[in-house]
Amino acid sequence: MERRTGLKIEYVPVLVRGTDGSIDMTKINAMLASGDLPDAFLGIPFTTAQLSLYGQQGLFVALDDYIETYAPMTRQAMAEYPDLRGLKVSTDNKLYTMLGVNDCYHCRSSNNRAWVSQSYLDKVGGTMPETTDDLRELLLEFKNQNPSGKSGFLPFASSESTPIDTYFMNAFTYNPGNPGGNRTGGWLRLNGGTVEFVANTPEWREGLRYLHQLGQDGTLTRATFSMKDTELQQNGNKGLVGFARAYWWGSFFNPINLDMDEPWRDYVAVPPLKGPAGVQYTGWDYYGYYTDALQITSACASPELLVQWTDYMMDLEATMWTYAGIKDDNWSFDHSGKGINGKTSLFANKLFPAPAGQSWGQYAVMYRSSDFRLGEKVDPSAPTFEAGLYEAGQAYEAYAQPKEMQLPPLIISDADAAAVADTATAVTAAVKTGLAQFSLGELDPNNDADWQSYTDQFTAMGIDAYLQAHQAAYESRPA
Repeated sequence: MERRTGLKIEYVPVLVRGTDGSIDMTKINAMLASGDLPDAFLGIPFTTAQLSLYGQQGLFVALDDYIETYAPMTRQAMAEYPDLRGLKVSTDNKLYTMLGVNDCYHCRSSNNRAWVSQSYLDKVGGTMPETTDDLRELLLEFKNQNPSGKSGFLPFASSESTPIDTYFMNAFTYNPGNPGGNRTGGWLRLNGGTVEFVANTPEWREGLRYLHQLGQDGTLTRATFSMKDTELQQNGNKGLVGFARAYWWGSFFNPINLDMDEPWRDYVAVPPLKGPAGVQYTGWDYYGYYTDALQITSACASPELLVQWTDYMMDLEATMWTYAGIKDDNWSFDHSGKGINGKTSLFANKLFPAPAGQSWGQYAVMYRSSDFRLGEKVDPSAPTFEAGLYEAGQAYEAYAQPKEMQLPPLIISDADAAAVADTATAVTAAVKTGLAQFSLGELDPNNDADWQSYTDQFTAMGIDAYLQAHQAAYESRPA
């Protein structure tokens, strides 16, 4: 970047995550409070509400005019992704951040994927499940026959960091789940423009009845909710997993090598299940492609230079350098084969991630459109896992909910922000606890008293005001 742009940048690393992986903005907040500001922040996970607040306080520079004058790549990205500006714009309809795109096609369905061992499926004489009843029968066959022939076989496996409701509940109702991070509150969707909470509906209760059946069958166990990620990977490595609710193969295998005989290749994606009422959704994420980019502060003497520098990162070759490392060492432009999407390839990678010290990984400002990402050359003798995830994504996209049902990221008003944050924490705990208790038989979804007690807690924690705050934010969002 320095050689190509002529700008010499001094970088000061700042930790923004705690030891548990959660976001910790303590140091950043101290800098903002003291006024001891750098010229810019790069890759800091500011929420859109924080960008709006600090921008209107004058700490961050409004960038719309600079982008119009100095940022052709950013303008191209906004043209290709018409929602992009709206996802990061502040309540005063100004941009206080540069924009980035990392449009991972398969990630749009990652929260809804499940996998089954094809060889174990064949051993029990099963077929790919299409309905909730089909899957229940298959899990019972796995339990009764143990196709692995090993002690400790798990008909159904997941881990504590992998929600199961996003897969199963979408056979009963559209369930967006809990997006986490800096996204809009959990289990909220749109119905004709009205914000709804899904985890206390009759359809949710039907989904709990189904999970309760799996618990009674002994195919869904306490380990589903308590297993550590590393434990799940160890079980996968030992061949002890029949069906897995997991983001990808690396969730239940480690490492992921690309040899054709690697055991992870035996696991195939299970399409969305059709429930008893005919419901069959994939919770498709239409908005998850934007990235944490760069914010220019009021301390910067020449914002136009940083805008040009940042915009250059979105150039095709610059994106490759920052993401994949040294050209002709770890990557090259290559049109000689097929890309992940079956079209002529754009580039070829040797190693991912790039060798240590060669790249910024996925922390730079970038313009990795879906076409770009899917243009990676595939080696037919050892296809990358990205190729398999693309195929899985296609199967799930066919059942994606309409875009107008997904609640986009919102900026909650300052007046409501604290109460909404507290309610969101309480809602998350209640939904997760209830899911486990009903599934494991500690509560019975067929018992009206148990169900009433479960739903009453949401009323007590202020779900109505929570919904009203999100409705107001949705209706007042900048165009």
